[in-house]
Amino acid sequence: MHRFIPVLPAALALTGALTVPAAAAADPRPITSPYVQAAADVTASGALRRAKNIDWVRHVNTGRYCVNVSEEVNLAFSVVSVELPNSNRRSFSTTPNGVCGPDAVTVYTYDLNGNYTDNPFTVVVF
Repeated sequence: MHRFIPVLPAALALTGALTVPAAAAADPRPITSPYVQAAADVTASGALRRAKNIDWVRHVNTGRYCVNVSEEVNLAFSVVSVELPNSNRRSFSTTPNGVCGPDAVTVYTYDLNGNYTDNPFTVVVF
């Protein structure tokens, strides 16, 4: 057993280096609404705060986001709604497209002058 003690700290250091940082690995709080197929509450930086049937969110560029929906949701037969809470800014979404792929909702947020701007948003798939 004494032979393995020097190896154990090296193994722990190696596996620690390969793991995902805790902040990135934290799961978002669940959304439990029975009336939606998928939903996401996303920060302006693209971090996923709360989710239901959402795999990931990617902040592509200023005011542009990809929200990937789980395979169990068929976006072709769904209605997507995006809201910008507490904001006088506007948003637009489309799905699917070449920017985000076939299983994702693309969200664009912009100000009243039409300039892209980062903004927190919620997206709901009915």
